[in-house]
Amino acid sequence: MKLMFICPVYNRIFESAAFHIVENKGIVPAANGGKTLDAKVALDEPCPFCGNTHVFRAEELPCPLTGRLS
Repeated sequence: MKLMFICPVYNRIFESAAFHIVENKGIVPAANGGKTLDAKVALDEPCPFCGNTHVFRAEELPCPLTGRLS
């Protein structure tokens, strides 16, 4: 499964299936009354734009269906 990521250096979107979940604390209540995943996603390969291996909070990832941030 591919997820969408935004390079924090160049602010460019890319997709990758080379990732793993770290610091997974599960589903927690969100400020808006909904629920959110409290976890981080680490890239297993360097970013195609800047070459860094980024770690993202789950809430920083665009929705894979709409491309929007929640």
